[in-house]
Formats: sequence, structure tokens, C-alpha cells
Amino acid sequence: PAAPPSGKDSATAPKKKDDKKKKAPEMSEEDIAKKEALEVMVKSVSDPQAGVQKLALESIRSEIKSATSSMTSIPKPLKFMRAHFAALKEVFETYPEGPNKQLLADILSLLAMTMPESKGLSLKYKLAGTKESLELWGHEYVRNLTAEISAEYEQRKDKGLPNDDLMTLVDDIV
Repeated sequence: PAAPPSGKDSATAPKKKDDKKKKAPEMSEEDIAKKEALEVMVKSVSDPQAGVQKLALESIRSEIKSATSSMTSIPKPLKFMRAHFAALKEVFETYPEGPNKQLLADILSLLAMTMPESKGLSLKYKLAGTKESLELWGHEYVRNLTAEISAEYEQRKDKGLPNDDLMTLVDDIV
């Protein structure tokens, strides 16, 4: 019998089956604690008391802000919150107009950037959000929002619709 091309016998050659199976990296205790804390915050967003909602929204925003300052990949708080995107969108629809709805819109705007099939949602939620400076969320967010603004601007221009709200965002970017 011919020897394998690598010169090793088949008993010591790596198994192809093992190469194909890549285990998902296990989360550290710190990551597990952060994920659980974010899940509690997400649940608190649905609380009937506006004060509890506001505290939860500000806590989520703080977690995301600290993680997005140097975004080269999707920060862990955003990864952990992706599973709650649909639920948070539903909660958004139930909120009355006001500061809590604006805070949630900011969070949804940033989270939408990480979601597949969410074309235009970052812009939709940012327009409903606070007037806070866009740069607080990092350059990747601004880059994504810029692309959505451009596409929306063209659509509105073709339909003859006003674009003052878009131009306000452009002024903030520039």
C-alpha cells in the first residue's frame, strides 16, 4: 500500500471530520454576566413605569456607547441584544411620544445596523430618536447611516418629497 502524501501514516493524519467541526467559542464568565445584565435591562424596557424604562434604556445606551468607541467588529453588547431586536421594535410601537421613545429609537437605530434584512431601519429609527451627536456611536454607525441617508435622499428626490430631516443629519455628519 502506498503511504499518504504527507509521509505520515493514516493513524496520525488529522481527521477531516474534526477540521469541519468548529466549536462556537465559549463565553467567559464576564460575557455571561454582561449578557444576563443586558437581558434584564431589555425586560425592564417593557416595564409599565416610565422611570424604570428610562433607567433601562440609559443603561443599555451606556453599555453600547462604551463598546462602540472603537468598533472593528460587532461589539458584544450589540451581539447579545440582536436576539431582542424584534421585541424591542414591538415595544417601541407601544411607547408614547417622548424621551423614552427617543432613547429606544437611538438603540434600535444602532442595533439595526447589525441586523440582516434591516435596510433603511437605522435611518428610520435615528429620525425618531434623540438629536444627540452621531459621532458618539462610532464611525461604522455614521458610515452605515450615511449610506442609508443617501439612498433615502434619492428616493425622496425622485418622488418630490421634502428632505429637511435628512439634511439635518447630513449637517451633523459633516
